[in-house]
Amino acid sequence: MLAEQGGTRMPRPKRRRCEPDGPPTAARPPEERRLYLILDDYPWGYSIREMNLPPLPASSASGERRRLPLPPPVICFEAPRGYPQYIAAAGTAIVATHRRDLFGDVSVPAGFLPIVDVRWRRGVTFGPGEVYHNMPIFLTAGDALLSLDTCSFRTLPLAPLWPARLEHRPDGGGAAAWSWRELPRPPFDRIDVTSYAMVGRSIVFSTEREAEPTLLPDGRTLVRGDGETFPATFAFDTAALAWERRGEWAMPFAGRAHFVSSLQAIVGLSRDPDTSGHLCCCAAAGVEAGGGGGLPPAWKLGKEKLLSEDPAEAHVGATLVYMGRNEFCLVQCVFIGDGGDDADRAEELEEPRRRCHVYRLTTFSVSYDDNGDLTTGGTCQVQCYEVPGETTDKFLRRDPVAFWL
Repeated sequence: MLAEQGGTRMPRPKRRRCEPDGPPTAARPPEERRLYLILDDYPWGYSIREMNLPPLPASSASGERRRLPLPPPVICFEAPRGYPQYIAAAGTAIVATHRRDLFGDVSVPAGFLPIVDVRWRRGVTFGPGEVYHNMPIFLTAGDALLSLDTCSFRTLPLAPLWPARLEHRPDGGGAAAWSWRELPRPPFDRIDVTSYAMVGRSIVFSTEREAEPTLLPDGRTLVRGDGETFPATFAFDTAALAWERRGEWAMPFAGRAHFVSSLQAIVGLSRDPDTSGHLCCCAAAGVEAGGGGGLPPAWKLGKEKLLSEDPAEAHVGATLVYMGRNEFCLVQCVFIGDGGDDADRAEELEEPRRRCHVYRLTTFSVSYDDNGDLTTGGTCQVQCYEVPGETTDKFLRRDPVAFWL
């Protein structure tokens, strides 16, 4: 059943800190988007924080390193903690696709999922659940959320419903009228996906499949390959609902990449361990055309390393968020452990050493320089925020959850 949470809430003193800062009906202009960070520091689930990012300079990078406290949550929602991979976003909504009975508690209702509208009402509605997503990749196409996992490829439309309550729909379809729907299965395994991007109306996936074991002539002995992998790239047309094989090559990205229209290129983080922390890009036309002649499309490596190079900061994970108009935000989680003068002083005073996780937000714009190379052109600005101590270790072991909505 679709329901809304807004207006006056029942008194629950321990949870008042998680109520919205303003009236639940407050809205802002639709073109005004923000960066939202998700953490599981809420005792019953997850908090959503709205970040105010500084405007990007035309040049002259800024390296502010003072650690700031995160702003208070604008809203929280209930879901099993420690599972950030089940949080998705589409349009103005953040969706928690967790199984409600994740730990076998049959008393927990399983047939719904929370949907938080962060830009309009800042309230919670509930959508159809009863679907388990195993290792999901979430993407959007228009107002629909798409989920590719190890078992299926599905979509959930998130266009506004009217009437708002499912049992009042004129078609009488009830919950069946608004539900996850199956899409054509991909010609590859989810576990083999190395990178993906939305280009026009197509979703492009690159994969690397390990060589199959070889059966020896005795008919009993299997010999594994020597680590050889077979790359391939596929595209799913979201309008025609059809798959197409683009070639025997893979895009050079780690995870999600983004189409930048002004560059006519796909931009993402490099997958090569030797260039970790650098951006790379390849021409969108080359990806669309399959490279030509069976060859992979040409690609370029960004000049600057964007991940922290401070030896006191250990890299934990990173998420690249595209904000439009060539602008990005790289959200990096780093761990600051023992070491340095502060640690020595703490040992002398017999005090516990301070260890913490920090979110390092690097905003920048990308362009081509005079030589045609990909660069941030000195536009990087860095802001550092301490991660609340209530955040679980299980959550922090995965890449940060951040959305531009």
